[in-house]
Amino acid sequence: MTAFPGNFITSNNSVTNPFENCIILIVDDVPNNLKVLSDTLAHAGFEVAIATSGESALQQLEHTPVSLILLDIMMPGMDGFETCKCIKANPINQNIPIIFITALSESVNKVTGFELGAVDYITKPFQQSEVLARVRSHLKINQLSQSLEARNTELQQLTQQLEQRVAKRTKELFVSIETVKQTQQLMRLVFDTIPHWVGWKDVNSVYLGCNQSFADVLNLNSPDEIVGKTDYDLLFSKEESDLFIMYDRHVMESGRAEFHIIDQLQRPDGQQVWLDTSKMPLRDAKGNVFGILSVTEDITERRQAEDQLKQKKQNLEQALVELQGTQVQLVQSEKMSALGNLVAGVAHEINNPVGFLGGNIQPALDYIKDIFGLIDLYQQEYSPPSRIILDKIEAIELDYIREDLPKLIGSMREGVKRIRDISTSLRTFSRADSDRPVACNIHDGLESTILILKHRLKASETRPEIQVIKEYSQIPLVKCFAGQLNQVFMNILANAIDALEESNIGRAFEEIKANPNRITILTKLNDNKQQLIINIKDNGQGIAEEVKQKIFDHLFTTKAVGQGTGLGLAIARQIIEETHRGKLSFNSVKGEGTEFIIEIPL
Repeated sequence: MTAFPGNFITSNNSVTNPFENCIILIVDDVPNNLKVLSDTLAHAGFEVAIATSGESALQQLEHTPVSLILLDIMMPGMDGFETCKCIKANPINQNIPIIFITALSESVNKVTGFELGAVDYITKPFQQSEVLARVRSHLKINQLSQSLEARNTELQQLTQQLEQRVAKRTKELFVSIETVKQTQQLMRLVFDTIPHWVGWKDVNSVYLGCNQSFADVLNLNSPDEIVGKTDYDLLFSKEESDLFIMYDRHVMESGRAEFHIIDQLQRPDGQQVWLDTSKMPLRDAKGNVFGILSVTEDITERRQAEDQLKQKKQNLEQALVELQGTQVQLVQSEKMSALGNLVAGVAHEINNPVGFLGGNIQPALDYIKDIFGLIDLYQQEYSPPSRIILDKIEAIELDYIREDLPKLIGSMREGVKRIRDISTSLRTFSRADSDRPVACNIHDGLESTILILKHRLKASETRPEIQVIKEYSQIPLVKCFAGQLNQVFMNILANAIDALEESNIGRAFEEIKANPNRITILTKLNDNKQQLIINIKDNGQGIAEEVKQKIFDHLFTTKAVGQGTGLGLAIARQIIEETHRGKLSFNSVKGEGTEFIIEIPL
């Protein structure tokens, strides 16, 4: 590894690098982070530039052609977000992919980074394979996007050139036709020099003449041999000749020229050719139509070139779609991994004190029973007690304590059971999926999701409790990826709560109470018992027509900045339709609510 001016690092790696000449700019104020990232990328064959602050990163971009930026969020002075804004504000640098470097717990920062234009993030501590995979993925996405744009520009230029060429030659042809009216000899000279196939017929579609190019195509010794013949006498099939005669009749009867008639014909040798024909009525001095002029160009090569470019464009677009799908999967995997780690840690921390409490409640009840027994024994053996003891018994209300203390301990036991149920629901919701589907109880996933969202369903100062109506049918265990399905349930139910809260704006408490917010969850099997159907419906305001077409689009959201990423329903649809081979759809009527329908094959 060799150091260059401006904190520039490169590696002389003899292995062929698909991203040769790609410079990765690392922006971080922590030397250890810089070393780990630069060593990882350099060993992988990348050229690396380093900046220790946002200001120095902007200076680097003025003289270094960077292909991708790894940008730390937390830096003194200009932080990563401000640096990202400045980079995106410069038209020269606005298309450079930016991957933020952040900690696992900074979920809000990740959302902010996506809104500012970042394409991804890398969490600390770094995993070398993850860093290289994300860098290579986004470099490939960027290269494919640039290649697609270049191909589109090339296709537009080629089309424009071809149109100009056709327009130019057509114009030349019309000028030649006007000249032909003056002299037959000049007409022959002009037509014979035109590379197009030119022929003219009388009102009965009998040829009066043609140019040399047309005669050569028809294997005629001279253009004069075509005189007196029709298309049926030449190399064309009957179907092709019928088509030509039909065009002739239409042009002569209407008196209007027809331009760019595209036909696909088959030559005697079996080769398919594309022809671009223009037909114009011929008029005498009085304006009467006495024949027709046909000008034909062989556009086979042009069509083949256009088809090839179109196919390449489709291939690139498909590759881009697949890469976007991969990006969504990465985001989904990262979200579920972070949530699983968080819930596992919380459940572990809850289980220890809950286990301690649950294990000691019964001994505590036994101790209390023994203490009360001892008090009874004292009262029996030392009766009557002294005035001081009687006063104390009355002051502390010993009889009430004897009656209420076991109830108090019982309430504590119920509280511990409640905490255990919450912990179990958290683990059920965030359960880690295996590499293949396993049989699960869908109702358990729905119940765990509802329990997690219970704090949002409770009554508040502005509205009554949101009612959850469950209409569960008897359904078998379903082979699925339970953790991913729970994520779908969470997203749809959270969106339903958001919709209900939005519909409550401007409504009084009593008005909402009279027509309460409701979420209805229904599970059933379809008629042939081959599919599980889950309906989740709210009675909110419904979805606007202009939003319905975009609701499953990648990164589309109707929420305010900082409240939504636009990935939820896109990921949900991918989980249901691609991972589980099912279907996710919705019905919504403005003012009546929205219903999402999940269909999963058994």
